[in-house]
Amino acid sequence: MIKRPHLDVEAFELALENAGLDPSELEIIEHIRYIGIFDELSLRKSLALPTKPPALYRLNKACEKIAVQLPEQSQQMLKWSVSQSPDQISWTGNLVCSIGFNADGERLEPESGTVLYHTFVVHKELFNGLGDT
Repeated sequence: MIKRPHLDVEAFELALENAGLDPSELEIIEHIRYIGIFDELSLRKSLALPTKPPALYRLNKACEKIAVQLPEQSQQMLKWSVSQSPDQISWTGNLVCSIGFNADGERLEPESGTVLYHTFVVHKELFNGLGDT
């Protein structure tokens, strides 16, 4: 298994500024960075998003825009993403978060019988919910 590459936070912040995100995309990124853990339903409810398009689709689109600004880091992260997927498929949303795991090491996803919705955790270096601690 490939170890997750860590993002350079300063480069990420600059990419975030230059990615041309629309206000709702920026709100999604900032919200998940603050909250740390989320799923489709909690994200949709917290931000009062409509059901279509799905919140995770919106997150993915925002990450695609950010990835353009971080080509080298994004390439490394997408390679890692493939290694994390049971189907060996990358997901651009893995630029900022990844599937969570329970105490038994099982993925937090309906397919594993652990949760109702795929549950994601923001990468530690991007989490900002505790402020400057």
